[in-house]
Amino acid sequence: MNTRRLATTGVALVAALGLALTGCGSKTGEDTPAGNGGTAAPASSAPADALGELTAAAQKLNEQSVRMELKSSVMTGGGVLDPATKTGDMTLNMGTSGKFRVVIVGDDAYLKVTGMAGLPKKWLHMDATKLGESGQLNLLPEGDPGGAQKLIDAVAEVKETSEGSYAGTLDYTRTMAKDKDIAALGEKAKAVPFTAKVDDQGRLTEIAIDVSVLHESLGTMTTTYSDFGTPVSVRKPAASETQEAPEELIKAFGA
Repeated sequence: MNTRRLATTGVALVAALGLALTGCGSKTGEDTPAGNGGTAAPASSAPADALGELTAAAQKLNEQSVRMELKSSVMTGGGVLDPATKTGDMTLNMGTSGKFRVVIVGDDAYLKVTGMAGLPKKWLHMDATKLGESGQLNLLPEGDPGGAQKLIDAVAEVKETSEGSYAGTLDYTRTMAKDKDIAALGEKAKAVPFTAKVDDQGRLTEIAIDVSVLHESLGTMTTTYSDFGTPVSVRKPAASETQEAPEELIKAFGA
């Protein structure tokens, strides 16, 4: 199994974004365009109060623009997403496997890969509506732009460990039922430990998923959310710097 693909699947559950390749603005010196600043899930066995609180906190990700940061043993990244305008700018650094930059403007998705031999140097354009609700580049899925519902649907168990802190398990099969890699993991994919933090305004600010239970090399994947309401200004790459993505690539990311 490709462990890095598995890692991006985990990010998709967190939503961010949706990584899922998934957060934040341009770093100095990077090329820009960018910004600043299934199957229905079965009922969860989580206590109603803890699940309800975490649900409300996660759903707030659909209400405001947000800055995201991702850290794991196989990749780091960051970016900004604005569910209201359906815009986003995300960079993922996968070490020797290269760097991925994803820009979303409405139904248009643009991908640029650097540090990986044999790939086009231009931005690759894709119709985001073809990426599917589980697509790895679908950072802003229709009807759930922040990806909050996908996260909540995956919660198998959760409890509040202290004020604003939660711990539980995720069942990846609930939201990724058609993913062959997830299916191949069997029971492992049904009990993936996570912790979460909520701020004093009831907003999800951190989720850490222990994906080492899926593959020992993956460690813990931590996504943080901050700068709620930050201005997001994302523009499409220039036409001269863009080409249409091959159909095979769209199918691969839309699986």
